[in-house]
Amino acid sequence: MGLLSLPVGVALAFPSTHASAQTEDGRRVALVIGNQDYQHVTPLDNPVKDTTEIARILREADFDVTIGTNLNKKDLEQVVRRFLRELNDGDTALFYYSGHALQVGDANFILPVDAKLSSQYDLEFESLKVSHLLDYMKAASSLQIVMLDACRDNPFEIASLFWGEEEYALGKTRGLRRIPNKLGTFISYATRPGQVAYDGKGPMSPFTSSVVENALDPALEIKDLMTKVRDDVVRKTGGQQIPYEDSTLVTSFYFVPPKPAPIVTAHHRVSVPASEEPVPIGIPEPIQPEGGWLKATLTLLPEKGSLTLPGGQAVAEGDVIDAAQLASLEFVPEGAQPGDVELISYEVEDQWGGSASAIASITVAQAEAPVQDNQADENRTKRLAALLAWLEDAASKGAVDANIGVGAVPVYPAAPVEDLPATSDWLKVVSVDSDLQLSSDSRLLQAGDRFPVSALATLTVRPQIGSEREARKFALELPAVEGKSAQTITQIVQPRVTQCDRLATQPFDLQAVTEGRLANDLDAAAVDAACAEAMAAYPEIGRFVFQRGRGAFAEGNLQQAIGYFEQAYQMGHVRAGQVLGRMYFLGAGIDRDRKKAVELYRKAAERGDAYALHSLGMAEIKGEGTAQNEKDGLQKLLQSVEAGHTFSFNAIGGFYLNGQHVEENVDRAVYYYNRSASRNDIYGFLNVGTLYRDGKGVPQDYEAALGWFKKAHEGGHPAAGTAIGLLYYNGQGVEKDDEEATRWFRESAQRGDPWGAYNTAWMLGQKDGEAAGQDRVRMLAMAVAVEPSSQAAEQAREALGEARKNLKAKVMQQTLTDLGFDPGPVDGQPGRKTREALADFFKSSGRSPSDGDEALIALIKHQWEQDRPRYDLF
Repeated sequence: MGLLSLPVGVALAFPSTHASAQTEDGRRVALVIGNQDYQHVTPLDNPVKDTTEIARILREADFDVTIGTNLNKKDLEQVVRRFLRELNDGDTALFYYSGHALQVGDANFILPVDAKLSSQYDLEFESLKVSHLLDYMKAASSLQIVMLDACRDNPFEIASLFWGEEEYALGKTRGLRRIPNKLGTFISYATRPGQVAYDGKGPMSPFTSSVVENALDPALEIKDLMTKVRDDVVRKTGGQQIPYEDSTLVTSFYFVPPKPAPIVTAHHRVSVPASEEPVPIGIPEPIQPEGGWLKATLTLLPEKGSLTLPGGQAVAEGDVIDAAQLASLEFVPEGAQPGDVELISYEVEDQWGGSASAIASITVAQAEAPVQDNQADENRTKRLAALLAWLEDAASKGAVDANIGVGAVPVYPAAPVEDLPATSDWLKVVSVDSDLQLSSDSRLLQAGDRFPVSALATLTVRPQIGSEREARKFALELPAVEGKSAQTITQIVQPRVTQCDRLATQPFDLQAVTEGRLANDLDAAAVDAACAEAMAAYPEIGRFVFQRGRGAFAEGNLQQAIGYFEQAYQMGHVRAGQVLGRMYFLGAGIDRDRKKAVELYRKAAERGDAYALHSLGMAEIKGEGTAQNEKDGLQKLLQSVEAGHTFSFNAIGGFYLNGQHVEENVDRAVYYYNRSASRNDIYGFLNVGTLYRDGKGVPQDYEAALGWFKKAHEGGHPAAGTAIGLLYYNGQGVEKDDEEATRWFRESAQRGDPWGAYNTAWMLGQKDGEAAGQDRVRMLAMAVAVEPSSQAAEQAREALGEARKNLKAKVMQQTLTDLGFDPGPVDGQPGRKTREALADFFKSSGRSPSDGDEALIALIKHQWEQDRPRYDLF
């Protein structure tokens, strides 16, 4: 070939004047929803096509996209949760919606495809309030973008709807209202507030089609983008639709992420023989890691000799050629003398405006110049060939397992990349499934992107939440090596959910990766083993610590559970704070502190945690641990209902049934209870049973009531036994049986129901004998111990105060003895030894010292907790 040496002294140019590519540290996370196949109102034509195209554009813009189409209400809840879970470490959050939406009062609600709105009470169960979602996004991201292509006429034939206690007349509402905008948010509407947007006659709506056509223009900042979109839509609709936006952004945002500059060999050196023949000079081909076109401008040519392309086409200074042609340039050393050094300089520019400059020096060799040693390059070539063979073999061996929710998972950590420099050898991403995020050196990779072979060991995948049902894949194009053309390999990736997540995720946990299990479904021993393994593998992830705490809580190991919850909370796990607050609220293994509980609830509620919204709402409604505020409390319960949390279904249903905090509305109570039971909630089962027992809102049916109560009891409901016991006591639907009633009351008492304990005590009060008397005292103390603020506790405390002192003293002495303390003889005459034993108990248990009935209550509570009650079912 006449080439005496390959390039030596290779250096890559990475200009610092251009921004770097999008990395995982600044994640972009999007929720894209399109609803069109409405079951009870006029369907729409374009939302699914709209969302498909918007999702494609967003993925090209490096967004991790959660997409949902034709969602019913439960599916909508799940998709929103999945989005919020992905958002936990996202810097930019985007929500796009196409479909029916409704303006009710001063708020906008998006509607799932199964929405009927046939009852005034349906709105709370059949919609999502846009402002709530925006609040949750804001709590977990620094910049929020909302795009609503949903400004259509109200399609529902209903005069008014309730949201909580407020009733709103609908009439023929049009479009959407302006959403109050907080700092750092960009909200765009397909048309002005109160006006109607069009679904469109083309494949997409006018608004969405314009966004898709323009969003990837790198010159358009989002405000400029929306100006162009508005101009397009006005033109497409003949002025009938005018898009509107509302921005409080304090920084610029571009859908096209900043691109890395082209990568060039800063100084390519080559020696050529003195000859009249063209000699290839082998300038390494420039690379744009993000794909796209590259052009090269020749800014300096050799003074002696000339440059040509294969075939003899001459190249002149100032010519612009395809950057790939640099590699095929040939030098004709006519007129050059041995020892001359000629220079070529060129500037490479990509389609996004990034540029890099480089030079090539050509040395004309002496006539007898020795051939230079190419050993180093030969070694590099061999190492490259070995690496590529290793990669082909690794991909052929099957799927790489990738746990979901543990961050980026290395794909080829053992890749033999040692001593391979960052050279012109690159791997190209041919394709990557949409549910995978592929990265190298923390740089997100899309189809068409390149990364150096030397970075193969840094290649990672991040499977999307909910993608575990089937394998995913990506494909890489390998560079050609001597004797072998370029090859494409396909790597299978199997997303996995850890066993800890499968067994112990709590429902509605916004930092979880699965939908979760209710407390009554937990296997404590299996949870402990699985989560211990996960904690060892991922010590930095608080979710596994929290979930191990759930296992300890279910087992009744309260001190261990508290330790795990506190640790997880300090690691940033939001739900751990709510559960810890619940333990403070109940006094479960810890001194009761309802003010502290409310503080913990409030922090979690700000992030949109459904359990915390419920707990905080209840505390505000009742004024427990915080100032009473029934209106604000009910609003939080409604947010929890919106998320699908059945605890709030039951609480609000109870308020309407009994006229507490709201006006009595039995029909609405039945509605709430049935919604809860339909989601297999044990409290819903109990409440529906109560309706049948009392004939409230439904025909009285004791047999049906007993069936619902037993279903609740089998699920672990603490109070279901009390309800069954009352049926036996009253002979309602079953033969009256006091012993059977007492058995059921006692079972509920042991589960922690204060009425179960009080009713057991009342039944024992009908019996003679000291044993029954002591048992009664114990049960009265139990009623107070398990829930001091309950009505049952109030009555039990009064009865306990009237009980004989020697009976209470005997129960205290016997309990101390059972707990391993020595109070002396159980004689009902407490003296110094009993007082010393009681002091030892308080010291060893960590409980606050007390005396009299309060000391007895503390002893009974401690003894009850030794049997590991299911506090987590309350």
